[in-house]
Amino acid sequence: MRKFLIVLFSSFFLAALAMDASAQSREELEKKRKEIQLEIEELQQAQNAIRKDKKAGLGQLTLIQSKLKKRNAVISNINEQVGMIDKNIFSNNREIYRFKKQLDTLRLQYGKTIEYAYKNRSNYDMLNFIFSASSFNDAIRRVSYLKSYRNYRDEQVANIRKTSQQLMGKINVLAQNKKEKNEVLQEQTKQMKNLESEKQEQSAFVSKLKAREKELEKDMAAKKRLERNLQNAIAAVIQREILAARKKADDDAKKLAAANATRPPNTPAAVVEKAAPTARKAATLENTPEVTKVSISFEKNLHNLPWPVDKAQITAPFGKRKIEGTTLIEDNIGVTIATQVGGPVKAVFEGTISSVFDVAGSQTVTIKHGKYFTTYYNLSSVSVSKGQDVKMGQVIGKAGTNDDGEGEILFVVNVESRFVDPENWLKSR
Repeated sequence: MRKFLIVLFSSFFLAALAMDASAQSREELEKKRKEIQLEIEELQQAQNAIRKDKKAGLGQLTLIQSKLKKRNAVISNINEQVGMIDKNIFSNNREIYRFKKQLDTLRLQYGKTIEYAYKNRSNYDMLNFIFSASSFNDAIRRVSYLKSYRNYRDEQVANIRKTSQQLMGKINVLAQNKKEKNEVLQEQTKQMKNLESEKQEQSAFVSKLKAREKELEKDMAAKKRLERNLQNAIAAVIQREILAARKKADDDAKKLAAANATRPPNTPAAVVEKAAPTARKAATLENTPEVTKVSISFEKNLHNLPWPVDKAQITAPFGKRKIEGTTLIEDNIGVTIATQVGGPVKAVFEGTISSVFDVAGSQTVTIKHGKYFTTYYNLSSVSVSKGQDVKMGQVIGKAGTNDDGEGEILFVVNVESRFVDPENWLKSR
């Protein structure tokens, strides 16, 4: 009996742990779904903020595509929830079956006990059982046995009641699971309808872009010329930093050579090395010890850097992409971010202002973070100067506007002269 109770309570404990784990996972999924829903609402607000009479543009297409991507993420999240609820339903059905079997066993055992007690219900029989003992100690053992037998019957009744209560509890949990599944499936149907509507919206918008393909081609050519000028300006800034690092390395090497030439015969080599610690390092940004320290810190923040503006929606992603429904191919050196006009633009990491310059009438700031560089283009004003040290999150200027009068900046990330995708460095939104 004791072994049976241990197994029974162990199964209850493990089932409770499984329920807590699944509940926690459902809460996490629900929290994530709400976060994605909020992002969809922000994308919709950004889309609504664009004037209705504005011509179809690539930025609008990016917002629609981002919304579709988020909507698919919501549906995927819901599918995970449905799968998790199905697992819970299966588990609870199995537990209900097990409890029913246990209850049947307990009732059968109790029935046999009652039947035996009924057949031996005479007090005379009980007394005869005790007084027929061969010795006093045997009689004591028989009395103890009768007490244990009575306690066993009481335990059987208690176990039947407890198992019945747990069975009803599982049945109630199963009903709740089915209710939850029904609610989630209703939400899934709603999201699928939204997805279909947004696909139709994208299709209609692509048709508008197709009608403006020649005009868009001219706009993209002008944008490409501007970005080429910006790209050359950034490359020049980084080249100056590399040349400065080389000059410093050459100067250190000369100091080391001079120290070696004038070193007394018995001077320890460690003294000379301390006087020119960087002289034997390679003359590149990547290998100087000062740069390496900052670079490592920057690299540790991959996927975790803050966004350069408070309210942000990417309207043009990094790299090449074919514009759906057209023959156009867009190629960006950074990410174009829609934001508030005049909103604060912040450094995404600590560093040193490498340059403040102008490209096509828009102010630009490049910050050095070891061998990494971040550039913030299209600022209406700048609040930092060359050579100034800045901290993560420090305001460096204000966001400018695009041709339609909407807030916008271009954010660029370099590993020395190589342009990389800024989205890989920023926190997910």
